Amino acid sequence: TQHWMAENLKVTKYRNGDEITHITVNSIWSSNTDGAYGYYENNTTNRDTYGMLYNWYAVDNSSSRYICPEGWHVPTNSEFSNLKTELGSNSAAKLKETGTVHWANESTGTSNSSGFTALPAGYRIYNNGTYTNLRNYTYFWTSSTSGTNGIYRFLSTNSSTSFSSNNNHKTYGFSVRCIED
Repeated sequence: TQHWMAENLKVTKYRNGDEITHITVNSIWSSNTDGAYGYYENNTTNRDTYGMLYNWYAVDNSSSRYICPEGWHVPTNSEFSNLKTELGSNSAAKLKETGTVHWANESTGTSNSSGFTALPAGYRIYNNGTYTNLRNYTYFWTSSTSGTNGIYRFLSTNSSTSFSSNNNHKTYGFSVRCIED
């Protein structure tokens, strides 16, 4: 019953037209508490393939700026849980792109039968702004929080079963996948 975008978000402006801050200098990343984005190693090929990596402040809907296009929104953790439940066992395998063109290794049973086509975009580290784990992990922000942390979901190259949830600093740079309203 859910309709998800088929790729990671790549927008540079909020729905209202305001610019999202593009941070290319690693040392500036950790101190930014406004919405910001980057793309892996500032390489446009990575941007085009894997999408942008946003801090949680960019996905925060309380500002009424909205990062997803009209008719779409950043999913809550509950909406990701519903997706996982709907997919059943081995949900990670049903979300991940097959093969090793983008993933470092293909997990047993990977099928992408959901059409979600999760790609291993890696992430941007919260305290120093460097990039890590391209081809090994993908992290998706939710619009949900836990105390002062943002909640995210992640997939690993090593698992076809784990589509886990966790929370951490809002200055991490993770992917965003929008869901239809």
